[in-house]
Amino acid sequence: MTALIDFFSRNPSLGETAMKKFAALMAGVAAIATAGAASADTINKGQWTNNFEVLGVVVPGLTRDVPGFLGGTSAANIARALDGGADVSAWHAVGASLGDVGNVGNDGASFTLQGEVSRDCVYYSGNNNTETFDFGTLGIYAGDETGPAAAFTMVAPAVLAIQTNLAGCNTNNRVTLSRTVADMTNASTSGFDNTVFTNSLPYEVTAVYAGATQTAGGGSSVARNLKLATGDLTEDETNGAWKSPMTLAVVIPQQTQALLAGNYEGTFTLTIAAE
Repeated sequence: MTALIDFFSRNPSLGETAMKKFAALMAGVAAIATAGAASADTINKGQWTNNFEVLGVVVPGLTRDVPGFLGGTSAANIARALDGGADVSAWHAVGASLGDVGNVGNDGASFTLQGEVSRDCVYYSGNNNTETFDFGTLGIYAGDETGPAAAFTMVAPAVLAIQTNLAGCNTNNRVTLSRTVADMTNASTSGFDNTVFTNSLPYEVTAVYAGATQTAGGGSSVARNLKLATGDLTEDETNGAWKSPMTLAVVIPQQTQALLAGNYEGTFTLTIAAE
């Protein structure tokens, strides 16, 4: 290829503009191929017929392939192909093209998308997380016509349902019902006969909701009835991610012992905590 460039450079009769363009193109191909950026395919072939004269008459000879042992060099044949006054006929073609740049074949890429979600648990209780529910009067059998067995005892159980439409957690979690004192107690300072009166009212709490198992991959909802029975201080159960309405059902059973005058009070706590 260098020989071809040199040949065109030494022959300005080809036309300066055409010669420069060809030389620049061929030089660029050579430089890229040498740098290893791409393979180069080259065209460098021709033919000529070695005519000769016999008594002043041109006699056609044999057609020779160039370059070759009998055909000679490309540079010589290019000179023949450019010589309009030559006795021999000749043609020659030179050219070059660059090979592929980069790997040939299928291509593609993979893309990973990421985004983090915060762990969160909810229980809707309005604009506060403490609430006092006053039953008002816990009815007792009053008056002297009730008889000694029923006097001052509860007329009926007391019940309470606390309903919310939103409770749950978006990860594994534990739902807990707890209290520090098992019963509702009366702070009365009065003395009393504890064989027939009581200053404590046992009560139970049940949390009803649609939970979930912690089995990886998930599953359908699981009906939950978490019960803090009378006398218990804490009960809990684990869940996978869940959200549903929740009912807290409170029952103060009817007592056989008589009730003291004054206020009976107790506190329990619901906790939904991520694990």
